[in-house]
Amino acid sequence: MTSPPDPRRRLTSDELIAMFVAFVSIGSIFFWATRQPGTGFDIGSLLSNSPQPAPSPLLASPAPDPDGAIVTTPPNPQAPPVPQPEAASTPQPNTQTFVPVAPIGAAPSPSPSSLPNLVPSPTTPPEAAKPITGFKDVPSDFWAGAYIGELTRRNILSGFQDGTFKPNEPISRAQFAALLGKAFGKPKERGGIAFRDVPANFWARSAIDDAIQTGFMSGYSEGVFRPNQQIPLYQLQVALASGLKLQPPTAPAQTLAKFKDVNKLPKWAQGSVAAAVESGLVTGFPSAQQLTPNRVATRADAAALLYQALVREGRITPTK
Repeated sequence: MTSPPDPRRRLTSDELIAMFVAFVSIGSIFFWATRQPGTGFDIGSLLSNSPQPAPSPLLASPAPDPDGAIVTTPPNPQAPPVPQPEAASTPQPNTQTFVPVAPIGAAPSPSPSSLPNLVPSPTTPPEAAKPITGFKDVPSDFWAGAYIGELTRRNILSGFQDGTFKPNEPISRAQFAALLGKAFGKPKERGGIAFRDVPANFWARSAIDDAIQTGFMSGYSEGVFRPNQQIPLYQLQVALASGLKLQPPTAPAQTLAKFKDVNKLPKWAQGSVAAAVESGLVTGFPSAQQLTPNRVATRADAAALLYQALVREGRITPTK
C-alpha cells in the first residue's frame, strides 16, 4: 500500500517555476480583459454603486438657415446650457419717421420797385420740399407739405386743436377769404357789399369785406356771397389772378393747350387761369398735363396757390 504524500514536503524548483508562470499568465489575461471597451466588465462599477452621467454631446458648428438665423445643436438636457451672446438686432427704418431738411428761407418784403422775378416752375415745389410741418396728418413727403409748413410758420395757416391740418378737407369761400387777408393785406380799392347771406355777426364778415374791397373775390348777381359754398379749384386761381392784377397772355388758348382737360374750364375763366399758369401759381398737381378745374379745392390746394402767389409777389424767397 502506497503511503500518502507528506504535506510538509517542500516544493521542488520545477514546481515553483510552473506555479509562477501560471500566476503570471492568469494575471496577464485578467489585466487585458479589464482594459477592453464594450466588454461590460467595469471595475468602477464594482467599487461604486452611484450611476455615472452620460457624456454631453458635442455642439455642432453654427450654420445659417435660409432666414439668416443661427442654428446650433441643442445642448444636453442634463447639462446646464452654455450662455450665448445675443446678436444685436438691426434697427428697421421707421416709415413714419419724418426726415428734417433745411427750412424754407424767408426774406423781408422788398419795395415794389425792386421785386425780383422769382417764379418757380409750375410743377416744381419749393427747394426744401420735405419740411416737418408739425401736423400729424401731413407727412414730410406730402405733395403740399412744404407749402403748408412755410405758411403755418408765417401764421397764415393754422391747424386744428387735435394736432391735424386736414389737408384734403374742402375749403369754403369764407375760409379762403380769411386766408387772403392774412397772406396779402392789400389796400382796399373799391367799396364793400352788404350780402344778404353774410350777417354782421358772421365769423368771416370782416375777411369777406376785405376780399371784396381788395379785388380778390366777388359776390353773385342775386346779392349773395355763399360763404359756406365749396370752391372749384379754378375759382381759386381766378381769385388770385384778379387780386394780384395778373395780365392774361395774348393767346390764352395756346398757354392752356398743354392741359388735356382744358375743355372743362369755363370760357370766361380761361384768361385768368392762363395768367395764373404763366405766373407760376399753378402747381401742376396731380399732373402737369391736367388742370382738374372743377375739382373741389382743398386746404392743401389753397396752401400751394397762396405760397406760389407770395413767391410771385416777392414776399417769400425759396432757398436755392
